[in-house]
Amino acid sequence: MRFRFSGVAIDFTYAQLPAFDALKAINMFCPRLLQKIDERSWRSLSGVRVNEKIVQLVPNSEKFQVLLRCVKLWARKRGLHCHHLGFFAGIHLAILAAYICQRYPNASVNGLFVMFFQTFAHWPWQVPVSLHDEPTDCLHPEGRLMPIVMPCTPPEFCVSNVTKSTFKKIREELTRGYAFTKDPLRHDFEWTWLFESFPYAEKHQQFLRIALCAPTFEELHDWAGWVKSRLRFLILKLERSGIGCDPCPSEEIDHTVKEPNMVFYWGLIPEKIIHVDTSALKENFMKDVTNDVYGKVKCTRSVLTISVVGLSQLPKSMCTHSVHWQYLQHCMLGYQARSEDQSAGWLGLA
Repeated sequence: MRFRFSGVAIDFTYAQLPAFDALKAINMFCPRLLQKIDERSWRSLSGVRVNEKIVQLVPNSEKFQVLLRCVKLWARKRGLHCHHLGFFAGIHLAILAAYICQRYPNASVNGLFVMFFQTFAHWPWQVPVSLHDEPTDCLHPEGRLMPIVMPCTPPEFCVSNVTKSTFKKIREELTRGYAFTKDPLRHDFEWTWLFESFPYAEKHQQFLRIALCAPTFEELHDWAGWVKSRLRFLILKLERSGIGCDPCPSEEIDHTVKEPNMVFYWGLIPEKIIHVDTSALKENFMKDVTNDVYGKVKCTRSVLTISVVGLSQLPKSMCTHSVHWQYLQHCMLGYQARSEDQSAGWLGLA
């Protein structure tokens, strides 16, 4: 169950454990309990177990939490924090941040952030990222990019939706971060460079416009949730047609339409003017959307349209590049460089 509490998005998971004693059920690492639960309960517990394990494995939980907040903000501002569009989920970023904290236990948060980009901009991604030194015997997910191992027992790979297009963008953004942070002591360096909003309107000339519409807001919420869970198939269909894409995670509203609606804009690659058969694309994608009873029921009163638009048809919100200073202040508070630290020791890596 997903809901918002005081503006904060929360995932509320449920698991049925074979225990009469609540105190025993609280121990989610008990092998005896884990052997007897169903698959859905296992998935519900995975996130909680991994989060607890990460906190146990990092040398300094406070530094880890601040680093993770910085990494998440960077990912959101650069359009990389959206699992259903083929980018990072929160668990992926948490493990990557924990990996850096493990390798550099004495570094400052500034130093950890620098090493995050230095490490993963040059990471050989055929090698899984793992918080355990010993090799894992879990099966590598065939054809999946950016393998990341969850630090639980038995070890499992994180579910990943990364595609060729999104993998390319992630690597480009890691390289950009490394280019900005490789010399953080230079006089003109600004941390805010890392958190600039991704300039979709400057990077792309054409966009795939995906519009969802429903009679009521409740139906739109259900319809959008269902379609978003299938969007990776649409990305793969474009890639099989030789068209890369850069999905923007923002959810826009078309105010010219009376009914409740939600609109997505994906940058199309290559940059030259290309032709996309949107009718065939929609027809093929709707097969994935209506591949079971739930999807067929949802689409009876809801509508999905796909079209290709140019820069002039983008909403104004995608043409601005402001930085949210209130987030930056929270992320970097207490970890700015002090005058006596203007040396290699400033990063805590000396």
